Amino acid sequence: MNTITLGFADERDKTYGIAGMVITLVAMDGEDNLEALDLDGPAGEWVLMSNSFGSKGNPRMSAKIIWEQTLAELRMETSMALGNIACRRYVLSHTGIGADEIAALRKALIEDAKEHCGLENDESERLFESCHSYVDRIFRHSGIQDVAHRFAANIAERRRLTASEAVEMLASMGLR
Repeated sequence: MNTITLGFADERDKTYGIAGMVITLVAMDGEDNLEALDLDGPAGEWVLMSNSFGSKGNPRMSAKIIWEQTLAELRMETSMALGNIACRRYVLSHTGIGADEIAALRKALIEDAKEHCGLENDESERLFESCHSYVDRIFRHSGIQDVAHRFAANIAERRRLTASEAVEMLASMGLR
């Protein structure tokens, strides 16, 4: 996905952003794509995805399967970016997601969807709205907000979690 600069105010804000991304990924049943999370990692590498995520697969795979995989990954990336912002806004600061943030993410998705999947703007809009609606429902749920607070606190304390540690931690908090 295109790089979007939606900077973090401080480390606590970054921690909630990471928590939002991982919660979204697990809610989407995408935990197999997670490698680890690292609060102290380089910029943009706080949530590490598995090597298979983003790879275009075996050359013997059909174009349709590769396209479907690319579209699914685009949906996941878009949802994770929205989860980052939604967790920071709804859970941490008790505000809404700004129109400028939504516009930046929508624009990035439309560009990526056109480039990587050949989607028309109206198809990209529907994809974005689907992702946005799903993430909005996740982070407006009071039970998830409690999970997000506890998970972010654990991330701040531990600094780095493997995928299995993060998934087990979220499961113990009721996400699954």
